[in-house]
Amino acid sequence: MGKLFGIGVGPGDPDLMTLKALKALKKSNVVCFAGKSEDTSIAFSIAKKAMPEINEKRKICIDFPMTKNKSILEESHLKISSQIKELLKEDDVALLTLGDPGIYATYSYIADRMRADNIQVVTIPGITSFSAAAARLGIPLTIADEKLHVIPSSYSFEEAFSLKGTLVLMKSGKSYEKLVSYIRENKPHCDIYMVENCGMENERLFAGAKNLPEISGYFTIIIVRGLK
Repeated sequence: MGKLFGIGVGPGDPDLMTLKALKALKKSNVVCFAGKSEDTSIAFSIAKKAMPEINEKRKICIDFPMTKNKSILEESHLKISSQIKELLKEDDVALLTLGDPGIYATYSYIADRMRADNIQVVTIPGITSFSAAAARLGIPLTIADEKLHVIPSSYSFEEAFSLKGTLVLMKSGKSYEKLVSYIRENKPHCDIYMVENCGMENERLFAGAKNLPEISGYFTIIIVRGLK
């Protein structure tokens, strides 16, 4: 039985893939990634730019459903796990994850199932989108004793604004208009930043609540500094 390598490819810029991620990818003859095809998989496109010889490997597209329905997710995770187990019978498998495998990634559910079946799992961390976003903006996420809070804003986000320090709102695209409206009305004194498609060709950067665009895509990160 082979090993499962959960590889974080970073947020978008192929130069941000780590040496350890590339070494693990080279070891694996089978590469799995979310998407309908190679052309539509962001994680695969990042890895391909960092390591063009990935095309010589066996490539498997995996359908990860975008839903909050627990029964659908459970069924999907079981199906994906079974598919990967079959592949592991013959070789090591790399499962590519956008950003970091430990940050709101389906990979964690798959890895847990593998470990439960005594399959060896090796997780390779990736640079997170919010770390890369802060670097692109030229701002710190925290200084001194400030606290850092990371929130998936596709869920309820209002309570998070009662926290102190820096608030990172990930995957803000689905709730973007509601989120921006809330910020402008309730937190005008805070330092507001936004990065859309961090590290990708269509990346956009914004600073200041009044300068945020009216619409934005799924891969949008909003950073709120100065919550008191």
